[in-house]
Amino acid sequence: MLNNEIRDDESLDDLILGDMKVIQPKEGYRFSLDAVLLAHFPADNSIKRMVELGSGSGVVSLLMAWRASRVRITALEVQPAMVERSRRSIVLNGLQERIEIIEADIRETEKILPGGAAELVLSNPPFWRKGEGKISQNSEEAVARHEIKLSLPELVEKGAYLLTSGGKLDIIHRAERLDEAMELFRAYKVPVRRLRFIHSFNNREARLVLIEGVKSSLGPLTVMAPLIIYEKTGIYGQELRNIYDR
Repeated sequence: MLNNEIRDDESLDDLILGDMKVIQPKEGYRFSLDAVLLAHFPADNSIKRMVELGSGSGVVSLLMAWRASRVRITALEVQPAMVERSRRSIVLNGLQERIEIIEADIRETEKILPGGAAELVLSNPPFWRKGEGKISQNSEEAVARHEIKLSLPELVEKGAYLLTSGGKLDIIHRAERLDEAMELFRAYKVPVRRLRFIHSFNNREARLVLIEGVKSSLGPLTVMAPLIIYEKTGIYGQELRNIYDR
């Protein structure tokens, strides 16, 4: 049985949406706006079966459980401390009947979960390849941000395996890796069918992109209107305000 007491090196943070809260370490990896944007990207709230690959603190799964009232979620996370904290967060929010966190290496997904069963697979994967950028001395943060235990090709391969025909693979990633991602989605027969570029301000280049592939789909590609995070410094744009004003 989990002890939900918040420890001295942890904080209990308000997700605002759905009155939910999440347990996080005070130091090291903490969720960012990326997770919120990813959780609001899927357009279909009627899904019943979802898998999250690399669930970290559990924020994406928590928000999806709030958005999609009938969904049952299985989340894979390789880092034991993150798994333990996210399980406590799920119990704290009363969602243990709808969200299951499994401690597992995503690269071994076939040994853990059946293929062809998920309507939706979500992932906020490591953005940086091995050798890129400065790796954090905090091991949790390093694994979450760099492709130490999971690469983009491995992620797309496992996501494609999990999806039913017509199921969707949604990720958020660096805009400069879009070409690579689109080639991988196509190679694993989950061609990209929806894109949304994310800009910090309306006069800045896109830093991130939301990508949705649909398994065995022949439909057209839709490029959505850009998502602008800030109207001006310190003030969210209208779309973000709409999300948090619900």
